[in-house]
Parts: sequence; C-alpha cells; structure tokens
Amino acid sequence: MKLINKISLWFLCIILVITPVTMIISRAGIKRKMIEFEEKRLLSVNERIYSLLKEGKPVDDFIRDREIEIAVIKGPVPKENPQVVRRVDNVEGMSEKELALFVTSYRQVNGVTYKVTSHNYFINPSEFFSSMFITLLWKMLLLGIAVLISARILSRILFKPFKNTMEAIRNFNIRQKQKLQLERSSTKEFNELNCFIETMTNKAMEEYATAREFSENASHELQTPLAVLRTKTELLTQTPLNSQQADLIEHMQMEISKLSNITKSLVLLARMENHEFNTREKIRFCRIAKNVIETYAYWADLKNITVTQNTDSQVFIQIHPTLADILVANLMRNAIRYNEENGSVHVELTTDYFRISNTGTPVTIPHKDLFRRFKKGSQKNEGVGLGLAIVKQICEVCNFRVSYAYVESRHIFCVYFNENYLSEIDVIPSNASFQRVVFAEA
Repeated sequence: MKLINKISLWFLCIILVITPVTMIISRAGIKRKMIEFEEKRLLSVNERIYSLLKEGKPVDDFIRDREIEIAVIKGPVPKENPQVVRRVDNVEGMSEKELALFVTSYRQVNGVTYKVTSHNYFINPSEFFSSMFITLLWKMLLLGIAVLISARILSRILFKPFKNTMEAIRNFNIRQKQKLQLERSSTKEFNELNCFIETMTNKAMEEYATAREFSENASHELQTPLAVLRTKTELLTQTPLNSQQADLIEHMQMEISKLSNITKSLVLLARMENHEFNTREKIRFCRIAKNVIETYAYWADLKNITVTQNTDSQVFIQIHPTLADILVANLMRNAIRYNEENGSVHVELTTDYFRISNTGTPVTIPHKDLFRRFKKGSQKNEGVGLGLAIVKQICEVCNFRVSYAYVESRHIFCVYFNENYLSEIDVIPSNASFQRVVFAEA
C-alpha cells in the first residue's frame, strides 16, 4: 500500500472515531443547557407572579396564554423549593412525544402561602439529535472525501523531493564514476535521508572501486608467477630425471594448472559480483551453445561418451557473450568430468530453458551444496569445485534460475530463462519412472 493511502486511511479512522465521540459529548452538553435554560425561564416566570401578588396587582393578564397554575396552600412550605419535574408526555394534536418541564415554587406573600406551577413543552432532545445524526453522517462523508482529495494534492507537493530521490536512486549505476547528487528541500527529514543515501552510495562506490582494483591486480599478479612456475617445470622435464622425479614434476604441473584455474575462477566470480558484465545485451544463445558443445565433443570422444543434442535454432536471451560461453562450458565440462565410461550426455535448448543431463553415479554431498564454492560431487575428481558456483553466479546476475535433479541414474542440470516457467519436473517426460529423485534449486 502506498504511503499516501496509509496516511489517508489513518486520518479517516481518526475521523470515524473522534466525530461520533464529539457528537455524544455535544449532545449531552446541549441537552443539559437546554433544560437548564428552560428551568431558569420558568423559575423567573414564577418570581414575576410573586412580585405581582406582593404588589397587589392582578395576574390574570400575565398568566393568559401561559401554562401556569396558582394555588393557596395551608401548612408549612416544603423543604424542596423550587421543585422541578421532567417527563415525556403526549401533547394533544402532536404525533410525537415532547418533553414536559414543570417548575413549582412556594412563597408566602402577605401572610398567604402560594403555590405557583409553571410548565412548558419543548422538543424532545432525542428527536432533536436524531436529525443531528444525519448531519453527522454527511459531515463524516464530506470530511472523508476532503481528506482523500487534499492528501493526494498535498502528496504531489510535500513528497515531490522524496519521489525525486527515489528516481535518482533508480537511475544510479555504481559502475559509473559520477557521484549521486540529490536535491535539497525545505523538509528536514528528507534532507537527512538524502545525506544518508549520498554517504552510503559514495561508500559503495569506493568499495566497488577497491574490489575491482583487487580483481584486476589479482588477475595480473597471480598469473605471472604461475606462468613462471609452469615454464620452470617444463624445463625440468627436458633434463635427465628418474621416474620418481618425473612423477613429482607431473603432480606439480597438475597443481599449478589447478591453481591457475582457481585464480581465474575466483577473479571471474568477483567480477560478476561487482556487476562488471553488461547483461542487457540480447544475443543468439543457440549459436554459442552449439560452438561450445562442438568444442567439448573431442574430450567426450576420448572417454567414449556419446553427446546428443536437441537445440532450438532461434533462442535469443539477454546475457553477456562471455558469460554465455562460460555457462555452457562449465555445464558441459561438469557433465563429461562426472560421467562414466561409455556414458552419454544429452543437451536440450528451448526458448524457456537450457538442460544438460548425463549418466553417472549419485553425488556424495547434499544436493543443496552442489552450487557452493569448493564443493565437488566426488572428492576423487580433479575439478576445483568452482564450476557450478560460477554457473549459479551467472544465473543470479542474469536473473535466471538453475536447478539440479538426479533421475534414473542421470544428473540433470536445468537453467530457466523464463521466471514464470514451470519447475524441473515438468521438463522430465511424464512416462519416466522415478527411482530416486531429489531437486535442488539455487
């Protein structure tokens, strides 16, 4: 929910709660004041009659057209003086009941005790406030509409600096060396937010530059001594050696080659984490996949592995060409390396997914760890354990999904280009018999 909608809803709730409460308080106050005013008026009428009696003037003209009763009583004056009585009565000729107010006062005038009762009918407050309730509903409706309209008008003015900040962040690219400059506003909180964002983005740019410099230095500085070591070992092989020395040099060359591959892989991972590859370019993925498969076909032939493929010739996806080549190469290398003699590799490519399956024994590690760095399905294999981690990183950079399954003695890796595509189980033929199936998605 948008912030302006939350604010509007909050104010509407306040109106819905406060307005009825104030209405009830106002009703009680108005009702009390109405009755008090009428009591004082009737009491003043009684006092006027007593003054006329005291002066000996006739009272008939005064009580004409007034609801007043005058009586002479014997005995002492009641303690409660004046007496006020309220009741709701039916008035002749009126369909609604009205409130009747009786005020009785006692006074001794010229040795005679008089009882004067004046009363009057006025609108029942309950009937009066029922019409006020309708007014209240209209008031709440108009206030709600006013809040909704004014909130949206004010949001365009008050939240304009915030929207400008969001737009600047959306267009910010850490790979560009231009620092983020945000507009200042008259709102203190927005200025504090802008200062914090500028500080964080500047720090991120500095860390990105440091990481990029490290990856470049590592790529250059580490490869030089490795190349020297490789050259020295090759020179040693040209000198007279016994079998034991030859084996040691061979192992040294293998470890140097492995170390070189690890260095290149780690540098590649760092470059991808720093978003140094442009993945917005749309390329013909099917052509790259076909070239890589043909390249690894010779290695497969050496192990008597049959490679079959079913690829669509019109597959275009958004990925950097280098990353596309590495993605297919790592999956092909993994399928051949962890295969068995006289095994098979099947490659399938559609506009929705790229799938490679190969024969082989089950992996010895949990399937969820296959895409972690330096995790290998078999510790006896000569791989460095970074191939699938690179595959996962490429998929994250390009917003792809990659999954693994072991079905009918076959390892299945599938890269989904379409986020809305169905799961791996929908790719596997429906007539396949599942003896042991485990899915691991990265």
